[in-house]
Amino acid sequence: MDFTPTEEQTEIAGLAARLLATGTAAELGLTGFDEALWARLGESGLLGMALPEEVDGGGLGLAEACVVAEETGRAAGRVPAVHVLAALQTIAATTGDRHAGLLRSAVAAEAIVVPALAESGVGDPLAPSVRAVADGDGWLLSGARLAVPWAREASHLVVSARAADDTPLLLLLAVPGTGIVLEDELVSSQEPHATVLLDGAAAVELARGAEALEAALVRTTLLQCAHAVGVAEQALSLAAHHVSTREQFGKPLAAFQAVTCRVADMWIDVEAMRLTMQQAVWRIDEGLPAGEQTAIAAFWAADGVQRVTSSAVHLHGGLGVDVSFPLHRWFLAGKVDELGLGGALRSLERLGDLIAAR
Repeated sequence: MDFTPTEEQTEIAGLAARLLATGTAAELGLTGFDEALWARLGESGLLGMALPEEVDGGGLGLAEACVVAEETGRAAGRVPAVHVLAALQTIAATTGDRHAGLLRSAVAAEAIVVPALAESGVGDPLAPSVRAVADGDGWLLSGARLAVPWAREASHLVVSARAADDTPLLLLLAVPGTGIVLEDELVSSQEPHATVLLDGAAAVELARGAEALEAALVRTTLLQCAHAVGVAEQALSLAAHHVSTREQFGKPLAAFQAVTCRVADMWIDVEAMRLTMQQAVWRIDEGLPAGEQTAIAAFWAADGVQRVTSSAVHLHGGLGVDVSFPLHRWFLAGKVDELGLGGALRSLERLGDLIAAR
């Protein structure tokens, strides 16, 4: 197990960083969809790095997709890269080239496909609450999905549901459409989210069974963990620069032991987040089970990103709560990552269930 970045990963990280640096986040503030940046990402081919070459992908693995997700978090990019990467991998893994046209359009940023897999409250995503009724060769869906990122901007959603016999399903839903209502939601980062209400909405099957659903959830979780690593690392970078250049009592803040120890703890958290995520990703790319490792990575991502971004705000003093200073973008993005992962406690509960089931 070697986590040293490959030549391809280094090139991908550099390209993603350069492109994301051209974003218009300062002009958009905390809201909006950076469509110009999204188009440039589509032209670069970064959105298809983990897809087969037959659909204009790069033929690489989840590790390379996580590199793009991490750089998106580092830049606080106003684009749905993480969610699209997750949805496209699920479609490619479950249907091969059956939806090749959609995959090619999404790789080129001409279509936006995002997952709608999370359950509200303490619901178990492996036991979907959305109900599916067979309708010829397709399915009709009824239920709700809360806080779906970029749902209004999406052309398709990957939705989890249960058939009448409780078999889990993964389905592809075109939006907008009959029986679909979107209600906008406000989240901490002001990234576009919506509640998706379904009442007899027509969908096509991607895959069925608990194994396919769990694989989709693992990919989605690890890409969000990678995004959280980028968010936390940038917050750490801003904090380290601030305490190294800000003086108090005639010396830099970093000269005070308590401050230095706080920054060191942040670094430890970031590295723990990165290594646990990379371990789980490596196992996925090697075809090994990664349920427990994904739960560990999700715990560190949810717990670590909250702790690192909060510490960064604290170390900045008054600047940390000034919205004219950029740090708040990563603090709010970190909060969305933490809650999007279900929080640290849920990940520990999931890990406990997996260990008990051995």
